Amino acid sequence: MAGKFEIWVLPHNLRIAYERAAELLRRVEFDDLYLNIRRDFEGLIEDLALGVPYENFIEEIRRLGILRETMKPWEKTVKPLLQVLRGIKLKNPGLRIICYKSPDFDDLSIRKAEEIAILTFRVNSTGKVDVEEWRRLIYRIIDEASASIEDEAEYILRNYNEDAARERRAICITDFSGKHLLRRIRELRGETTLYYIFLPYYFTPLETLMREAAAMLRRGTVISDERLIKLVRLHAEYIREYILTSADYDEAYMKWLRDRRFKEIS
Repeated sequence: MAGKFEIWVLPHNLRIAYERAAELLRRVEFDDLYLNIRRDFEGLIEDLALGVPYENFIEEIRRLGILRETMKPWEKTVKPLLQVLRGIKLKNPGLRIICYKSPDFDDLSIRKAEEIAILTFRVNSTGKVDVEEWRRLIYRIIDEASASIEDEAEYILRNYNEDAARERRAICITDFSGKHLLRRIRELRGETTLYYIFLPYYFTPLETLMREAAAMLRRGTVISDERLIKLVRLHAEYIREYILTSADYDEAYMKWLRDRRFKEIS
């Protein structure tokens, strides 16, 4: 009997999505858990799963200084999932937990986010969009994201052995790159299913820009200047009117939804 491999897709930056995933994990039985957390956290995650107090776990991350992004928003977002993991191996000693994100690519994504923040500040300061500068940055991010997704898929596949996984249920927490992983896992001919944990989800202007630019590149075309400018301006408004005026990302995103600003993207 082949093992089951489930891919759970959720937005990586919404705490409410992690709350939903955490609640589902509490209800189901599983044997392997693949987390979209840096690989150099795996030892700490293992300690947490063996019952180390949550506060000690967080303090050790701070002490080691291995998280390049700001600690507080990261912890707030993933905390529901981390709390589910605490002590989980005391109940299920055979559980495997694999953290699959590359630290190098994770650090790189933070640097690219900083570059986007600088360009966004310029748009909000001057009202102008430097099309070529945005286009260069977007395509660099797409290239690096593609390499990161491939690296993560290879890492997961190295840790997923069809024979060893026989009769085991594996769950992989990922973002919207889950479709790529689905194709790769199916190459092993295991039973693989993709679940969207947080629906409906409306992509923000920046997410839409990245997705559209990547899709057009795959077709051998490029996103138009007009479309790029529109989405960049909407992104700048999203930052100015929602992110900077809210206590956290969830609050900003929910305000944006309530105002139905996602309709402006089409």
